[in-house]
Amino acid sequence: MPVGRVIRIIGGFYYIMNNQGETIVAVPRGKLKLTGSVLVGDLVDYEMILAEQAVIEGICPRSIVLKRPFVSNVTQVALIFAHKNPDFNYQLIDRFLVMLETYNLKTLILFNKSDLIDLERAEENAEPYRRIGYQAICTSTKTHQGKLQFLEKLCFEATVLTGPSGVGKSALINMVAPSFQLKTGAVSEKIGRGRHTTREAQLLPLPEGNGYIFDTPGFTQLDLDFLSPRDLADCFIEFAKYKTECHFLGCLHQQEPACGVKAAVEAGKIYPWRYEHYLMFLDELNELEDRKYLRSGRNREKRR
Repeated sequence: MPVGRVIRIIGGFYYIMNNQGETIVAVPRGKLKLTGSVLVGDLVDYEMILAEQAVIEGICPRSIVLKRPFVSNVTQVALIFAHKNPDFNYQLIDRFLVMLETYNLKTLILFNKSDLIDLERAEENAEPYRRIGYQAICTSTKTHQGKLQFLEKLCFEATVLTGPSGVGKSALINMVAPSFQLKTGAVSEKIGRGRHTTREAQLLPLPEGNGYIFDTPGFTQLDLDFLSPRDLADCFIEFAKYKTECHFLGCLHQQEPACGVKAAVEAGKIYPWRYEHYLMFLDELNELEDRKYLRSGRNREKRR
């Protein structure tokens, strides 16, 4: 039975790319149709029933499933932010990075729209994340700054592009693969963020056939309800080498004495603003835990 990759889902129809690079329209059979469990990025077994139409018989084992965006078999994430229009902030970048670290994927940060500020300022925005340990590239779809560097990182990867709305994800894809001709949109001056020009996830094969790009809708907010307070510190990668110096096992690096992470912050080895974001997210997660506990208590009372 042939195997193809799901590249798009529209109105109950699944678009599959076969090994010859041809696109086939398919529908899922039986339980797959009822559960809606087929995702963009899935490798699926299919059977042809007409010249250009097929039935999906099964889903091949997945290497990974992302929930935000809901796609499968990703090998790399390119997190896109803009220097300006809309203005970026480190807290929102860190919020995305916390989510991505839970998947243990290669992460690339793109600071787009570099033509809107001077080169020195653009590099200053990106440099902290390079020092932390992330790959960070300054790009511009107007001047093609960073194009070759970005293309190099896309080769032989299945890369999902994600980030807030209006940062230029579709324009970046058009820059590295003009044949896609994706629709792009402007940032609203009234609300200060972009409009969603990508309505649903789609998988785009690079023209050279040596990789894929997932184009996904942007986010306007991102909750951390998928994470427990105990696991948060693992999502700040620069904490790792200092956690072993904490006196208490299970240290949350908050109010505990003899904390290696807090000592590293005081010594200038960890950016203070990164630590502040950690504490902010920790408070948020503790509040979520408290709400869950209260809800479970009320539910037990109702059952009585």
